[in-house]
Amino acid sequence: MPFPSAGDKSSDEKPASAAASPTAEEVVEKVEEIDPETVDAIDLNVGDCLIEPDGEQITEVDVLPCTQEHDSEVYAAKDMTGTEYPGETAVDDAAAEFCVAEFQAYIGTDYQESVLNIGLITPTSYSWTLGNDREILCTAYRMDGSPLTNTIRNSQV
Repeated sequence: MPFPSAGDKSSDEKPASAAASPTAEEVVEKVEEIDPETVDAIDLNVGDCLIEPDGEQITEVDVLPCTQEHDSEVYAAKDMTGTEYPGETAVDDAAAEFCVAEFQAYIGTDYQESVLNIGLITPTSYSWTLGNDREILCTAYRMDGSPLTNTIRNSQV
């Protein structure tokens, strides 16, 4: 149908309104939640959003889209070097130093000014020796314990 010309009286008529736009609540309700995918901890990648597992020894974690409520997000990863396990203290110290150094680059705010805290996923003597696991993973989570609902990348929180 051609557009009406300026002299066409039908141009004064208002078009029939389209279906009402959904409210914000309706939009939120229509977002389908995706069930978490359980993955081996050694298969985690930077940008993965996690539901924190229980316990000290982590072998598997639940990963889901960062737009769904989650506990933490992986923001940095690094492989350690060496053939022999350097000990828990040395691994934890190396991980803490690395994760603090990488915090601002991913999140966009200094760690000391952030509402986020750092979590560490590190190799154990068992995973180092038997699984050739050398990876340090840095995660961030809200200090107040409330869930994250989006990625923390460049969030400046």
